[in-house]
Amino acid sequence: MKEKLPINKDVLVWARTSIGLSVEEVANKFKRSEKEISEWEEGITSPTFSQLERLAFEIYKRPLAVFFFPDVPKEDTPKTEFRTLPDTIISELPTEIVKLYRRAKLYQLYLEELFDGQKPVEKPLLERFSLSEQTDITSLTQEIRKELNININEQSKWHSAEAAFTNWRNAFELNGIFVFKDAFKNNDYSGFCLYDEKYPVIFVNNSMPDSRQVFTLFHELGHLLFKSGGIDFRSSNYTKTFKGYYYNVEVSCNKFANGFLVPQEVFDSFQLSVSETQFQRLADHFSVSREVILRNYLDRGIIDQMLYDELVAKWKKQAEEQKEEGEGGSYYYNKKAYLGDRYISLVYGKYYQNKITIDTVAEYLNVKAKNLPTFEYMVMEGGKRK
Repeated sequence: MKEKLPINKDVLVWARTSIGLSVEEVANKFKRSEKEISEWEEGITSPTFSQLERLAFEIYKRPLAVFFFPDVPKEDTPKTEFRTLPDTIISELPTEIVKLYRRAKLYQLYLEELFDGQKPVEKPLLERFSLSEQTDITSLTQEIRKELNININEQSKWHSAEAAFTNWRNAFELNGIFVFKDAFKNNDYSGFCLYDEKYPVIFVNNSMPDSRQVFTLFHELGHLLFKSGGIDFRSSNYTKTFKGYYYNVEVSCNKFANGFLVPQEVFDSFQLSVSETQFQRLADHFSVSREVILRNYLDRGIIDQMLYDELVAKWKKQAEEQKEEGEGGSYYYNKKAYLGDRYISLVYGKYYQNKITIDTVAEYLNVKAKNLPTFEYMVMEGGKRK
């Protein structure tokens, strides 16, 4: 009989239930019997070390060491993190989103280790600014834009939402807010953020169009300025059910994102003719989606709700069709896009200084150790940034 691993059976149960999986679902994902999974959780038997690695990294998205803890860890939950969202919304979060939440928590832990517990920057953006229901959003966006050192003229020269996302991401990370991406496998959610005084993070759904990803960055920055985690829902059908404070927060975050990306005085200087050509021209100028531009038309009463809904549905269908055609790509380049240049450089910097092992590099990058040489070759060019 194989020797049992000294793991904590209660932690096994906690790791499964904390992401809303049943024993049956774990068994199906793991291709083992329900009886075997149950026996692990009851302490009758245990997984092998390689099986535990798969459970930890592929299914539960937890550090391996946690399964050897003497007690179940105490941690924040989506309910405590997303305090500006109604309990009904949080309780209905799908498993794939809860897993991504857990991954985001891991990245916060990794950032703390990479920065040795110190702040990533001397004066983080979130220490200098905040947002509330009473905030003058126009003044706030102007002040933050100055701090990020990106004026509207520079923004208008990017000419693509992909370039815009890269530039805004760099600006956020230089001001202490790290941005990660992933394919959410659920397009009801465009992104979310987790607040922390030192290591706030934003997670963006890479399956969304680039222009939507840009808006998500600023919607989530709005939540962080409220000193809370938050979620950017793809459809307004979710937020329409919000009431009182919860509704006001979502409205404020949307106003902040729109006011930052499309300064009202600049927008009003254009000829606001009603045509898809003009909508696209303005979207290109501000490096945002046509939907954002259309919302500005609607808010000014230039178009009605019927035309807004009709065009948004049409563009959404077009975006989904284009995404299907363009799916795929290199695993390594996708991983680079998900993690970001700054984070990857931080990890390899620690490794080159002999402060972390190659196994730790693999853990921080969520790349198998045997694949790291290929990953480094593909995205680092001999350890130097391309």
